[in-house]
Amino acid sequence: MKASLQWMNEYVPVDMNRPAQELADELTQAGIPVEDVIAMDNGIKKIYTGKIVEITKHPDADKLQVCQVECLTEEGEPVTKQIVTAATNVAVGQIVPVAYHKSRLADGTEIKKGKLRGVVSEGMFCSVAEFGISSDLVLPEEAQGIYIFPEGTPIGLDVKDVLGLNDTVYEFELTANRADCFSMVGLSREFGIMTNQKALFPVIMVNENGESIEGKASVSIEADDLCTRFTARVVTDVKVEPSPLWMQNRLRNSGIRPINNVVDVTNYVMLELGQPMHAYDYDHVKGHKLVARRAKNGEVLVTLDGSKRELNDSMLIIADAERPVGVAGIMGGFDSEVTNETTTVMFEAAVFIGPSIRRTAKALGMRSEASGRFERGVNHKYTAYAIDRAAQLLQQICPTCKVDVGVIDVYKNPVEQHTVTFTAEQINDYLGTNIEKDEMIRILTALEFVVTEEGDKLSALVPTWRGDVTVMPDIAEEVARIYNYDNIAPTIPVAVLSSGGMTPKKALTKQVTHALAKLGMTQIITFRFMHKDGLTNMMLPEGDSRYTAIPILLPLTEVPHERPMACGILMGKVNQAAWNQSERTTDFYDVKGIVDALLAELGITEFKIHRYQKEIVDYYNVSEDYYRKSLDRHVTFKRLYEEYYHPGVSAYYTVDGIKIAQYGELHPQVSKNFDLPGKVYMFEIDLEAVLSLTIPPFRYTSFSKFPGTSRDLAIVAPVSVSSGEILSIIKEHGGEYLESASIFDVYEGEHIEAGYRSLAYNLQFRSMEGTLNDEDIDGNIQAIIDALAEINCKLR
Repeated sequence: MKASLQWMNEYVPVDMNRPAQELADELTQAGIPVEDVIAMDNGIKKIYTGKIVEITKHPDADKLQVCQVECLTEEGEPVTKQIVTAATNVAVGQIVPVAYHKSRLADGTEIKKGKLRGVVSEGMFCSVAEFGISSDLVLPEEAQGIYIFPEGTPIGLDVKDVLGLNDTVYEFELTANRADCFSMVGLSREFGIMTNQKALFPVIMVNENGESIEGKASVSIEADDLCTRFTARVVTDVKVEPSPLWMQNRLRNSGIRPINNVVDVTNYVMLELGQPMHAYDYDHVKGHKLVARRAKNGEVLVTLDGSKRELNDSMLIIADAERPVGVAGIMGGFDSEVTNETTTVMFEAAVFIGPSIRRTAKALGMRSEASGRFERGVNHKYTAYAIDRAAQLLQQICPTCKVDVGVIDVYKNPVEQHTVTFTAEQINDYLGTNIEKDEMIRILTALEFVVTEEGDKLSALVPTWRGDVTVMPDIAEEVARIYNYDNIAPTIPVAVLSSGGMTPKKALTKQVTHALAKLGMTQIITFRFMHKDGLTNMMLPEGDSRYTAIPILLPLTEVPHERPMACGILMGKVNQAAWNQSERTTDFYDVKGIVDALLAELGITEFKIHRYQKEIVDYYNVSEDYYRKSLDRHVTFKRLYEEYYHPGVSAYYTVDGIKIAQYGELHPQVSKNFDLPGKVYMFEIDLEAVLSLTIPPFRYTSFSKFPGTSRDLAIVAPVSVSSGEILSIIKEHGGEYLESASIFDVYEGEHIEAGYRSLAYNLQFRSMEGTLNDEDIDGNIQAIIDALAEINCKLR
């Protein structure tokens, strides 16, 4: 937002002799940050208005002309200066900018009296570029050649005064919540408070000297959720022409290019009151009707910039009785624009919902001064003021026009002002200050809050333009910024401090990340969302709860609830061929080894392995051969796995009935769906499930310095007896010296009775007190054999 200090001076007196940076610093300190202070004169000097009274050809140059220009001396005396120029757009009677001897242009060039091809030239004519005015801020015809002032402009005037270049402009970097400051009126309030003055609101009076608007035009709202107020006025007998220089200058200094008097009025009102507007050629609005509705999918509108825009039903448009005539809050349509042939104008001012305007502007790739204001929110109350102000200004600069009697105003649900209740003690506690209650009331009253007292309680009726003030801390901020932050003594906050630490979830995530990295895996961090086809490609069955995922327009802004998981993928070659080893491809045992190692790192040493059936192996340290044979023999074809795993090469682990991990080969069809080359192995560890487990803390114990001894037992057991049962009996009766027990062989076949199998176990014994002998462990071995006999197991 750019604000001219000369324009501001109309609403609140501004000391133009005061260093502009001082006031800028005060405004920044008060929460209205000034990004830049711009001197509009760009250093030009000694350039004045002059009138061309005679033009002759240069005697020795076909492309040069010799002009006699009526000017004034710097002392104000009439003088005729001779200017030699190559400009082709000069004519007798024109008022033009003349750079005198020793004048300076915006680029620093100094102009001196001299001769061009033998003919004296006492200066030069100037284009807008010589003033430092961007060609984007003037009409195309004004950007070429010499700048021509309006007819009747007095001679001898400093062009800085004529073009508003003796102005200082503040460029503000306003926060989105201060929508009220995106207008001259809003900023004037802040200027007034900073300088202890009362800002004046422009007096709006309309001379309704035309016909009645009733029956001539109508407006309506079909999309109530996207448009809350819609107003219109009709002005007839309009003569479309350039607006006066004072209005053009203010628009240019605010960064807006003047177009014509009608369009300039709408932009002027937007800058002044913060209410964007649009003007339509009344005769080109079909049915003389405007309606705020959603676009239809595939509808097309050519906007004012000449671009063809395809619309959809998420966009709000303004339409007439037949077709769209504008993208609401962003840009009007080409077919209904105001041109030099326009004689009747239909002004429109409305309130559109900000998020809708922002989405549409982004989707169409078009942002405007209007859309920026709607995105931040406009004041519902000012909509009626704006439509009247536009009519008033057009009457002022175009005396021939007539304003029809009446305003069309569709406002179904008027916005009510709200009140914030608080106490002075609450404000001081929040700010750490000791500001008197009366001072708070003074500050809020100056900000045009209506404050009432009831005992210690204060109630502030919030002005309609301050929609950002809703709760007590907002009131505290208003008090603090006007009281001046420099007047608030710094204090040390009182708080009970405690040492920080990671949450269990964070600590587990860190532990898992480091453990997998040590196992040779590389971490990647993915987005929180996926393509809608991903679930289908993963072969998830119809009705799976994951299909309830909600599609979102801006995924990066969403933070859904996510179950923490550690997932890994392995594929390709494990190693390269060398003289002592052959090349090997990743297989099932690689992924299983990673899962087992990770669980061991987490202290999870006992779990059940499942695949297809409810339970296959009851203890973790069973040999892989036995694991495979058990799978082949005891499959019950109960689906207890994810569909995206290969049903024959996958498994999952549980602890106390809680599923904590799953792993295996990715289903070949899923690999094909994602165009993955070769076999893919993956694992998933449910960290939330792991957190729910009670894992005994890891304890260090001293190790024995004495050698151990081992015994191997070959047990013939019925196939109905699991290895887990046998291991449990071994541990129960193995005695105090039993250090470990593990299965190392499974045999069925010749010499083994049908319905039985041979299970071979290794038992390790060790004492902390000395070397064991046979007598120390024989009794335990016999106790194990006796206990196994009770479940029909015997030594082989």
